[in-house]
Amino acid sequence: MSAPLSVADRAASTTHPPRQRLAVIALVLLLLLLATGGWLLWDNRRLDVTTYDVVLDELPAAADGLRIAQISDLHAAQFGTFQDRVVTATTAAEPDLIALTGDLIDYRTTQLDGVLAMTERLQAIAPTYFVLGNHEADSPLMDELIRGLEARGITVLRNEAVEAQIAGVELSVVGLDDPRVRAAAGESPQEATAVLAGLGLPEDGTTVLLAHRPEQLDSYTGTGADLVLSGHAHGGQVRIPGVGGLYAPHQGLFPALTEGVHERQGTTMVISRGLGNSIAGVRVNNPRELVIVEMRSGM
Repeated sequence: MSAPLSVADRAASTTHPPRQRLAVIALVLLLLLLATGGWLLWDNRRLDVTTYDVVLDELPAAADGLRIAQISDLHAAQFGTFQDRVVTATTAAEPDLIALTGDLIDYRTTQLDGVLAMTERLQAIAPTYFVLGNHEADSPLMDELIRGLEARGITVLRNEAVEAQIAGVELSVVGLDDPRVRAAAGESPQEATAVLAGLGLPEDGTTVLLAHRPEQLDSYTGTGADLVLSGHAHGGQVRIPGVGGLYAPHQGLFPALTEGVHERQGTTMVISRGLGNSIAGVRVNNPRELVIVEMRSGM
């Protein structure tokens, strides 16, 4: 028959197991924290290339398959070889036109060498067009950026339209300044509908509009714009499965226009999730995105 436990033994038997459980719980939490951190790091560094087939009624049959690469909201991201990866992915897509749809730099950007070098490489791939986003509007480097882009052969569109021969097909390429451009200069922003009406866009043919703000889709419809390329919403920053984006500037919580293809009254909008970050430094379930638009003829 075994001897009865002493008071000290009974105390030890009741205190050690809880300590062991706490140690196990702490270890599990640490492993979860490390796994989450590793996943977020991977999720924020990876690059998605998303191809959308967009049917346009006015696109001539000869232009079927014309390809646009959309680069949006880079915010001068320069970590590692990321800009090289963007250029490499763009080259592999073999676009006929490249659209830079705003926020190429950040309002905190202090030098332009990396961005300008990248855009020079893009211009060597295909004709490249650029419009200003809200971050360029608030950057002291805006004018220097515009001069640098134009010196590298990139077409900067500021509330204007140009006729362009792209892969042997004539397109109207239109670009709108972000509303913040006039506001930052102390002027009242112009309505996009009024600006587009003043450009006298052709009724026939295909018009591609570069406009940073997706939430203004209603202002782009009925103006002659067949295809609109936008960004700005950063995919909603945090993407919840089955729900979508959590928050977007100028749309608020659970925004409707953060990525993908949206059709309204004869106008098709493609929204990029963007390639960089601004104020919120972490994307969740929301990889950086290079958009490729395959234009298909509806004739």
